[in-house]
Amino acid sequence: MRSTPGRSSPRVPAPTVAEPNSPGSRAPAAAPDSIGPTEFGAAIIVAGCRLIAARDELCELDARAGDGDLGVTLATGYTKVIERIEASPAEGIGPLLILIGRELARSAPSTMGTLLATSYLRAGATLAGAATIDSSGFAVMLEAMAANVAERGRVTVGQRTALDAMRSAADAAATATGQGRGLVETSSAAAEAARLGSERTAGMEAQVGRAGWIADRARGAPDAGAVAWAIFLAGLADGLAGVLEPDPGRG
Repeated sequence: MRSTPGRSSPRVPAPTVAEPNSPGSRAPAAAPDSIGPTEFGAAIIVAGCRLIAARDELCELDARAGDGDLGVTLATGYTKVIERIEASPAEGIGPLLILIGRELARSAPSTMGTLLATSYLRAGATLAGAATIDSSGFAVMLEAMAANVAERGRVTVGQRTALDAMRSAADAAATATGQGRGLVETSSAAAEAARLGSERTAGMEAQVGRAGWIADRARGAPDAGAVAWAIFLAGLADGLAGVLEPDPGRG
């Protein structure tokens, strides 16, 4: 398992862009926080490692309202995802997300695994032509994934599911992007919103799936799927910070 890159305080410099009609002006360089599939894949690997490390915690939470195997399912799925990313570099952001979705569909055949797999596939299709990803693309990705879970899972916010974290994260990313924040700050805002969204599920009554049948047992504990998404986005934010704001003290 790879080590998590160190994270410094979010600090994204504004890009300098030449006036398009000025004499001798060249095509503007990509924004400092716009990264390609190799760098984004590296950040996803960090996030996947976080989920793998949280296997037992997620199983324990899932046992309160489910089969108790969510941690094992996600750890297995993301282990394979990491192997695929390392072995098969993608040529764009869309292909990378589709690669992840297809691997999760194969390696994590469960309700949550299927929802995540189809969410990645939808996000990949939405960003099919993107060679790089920036804060705007990141917000688009989270929106596509949250919308997919809502539609395919037939759930709404407030029903104590992963959507409570995913919708919070997508909305926070959209807000951050609208405020002109860069990729590191946007991902950090999304991760914090997901954390808060997952925590709020502890006060919700379980209504969906097996959790709805044993609501008393689940009461007071956060939804395991929501916690998993919060853990993933926290790792992704740290991974992006490590890529975009590397610690100069590391050799």
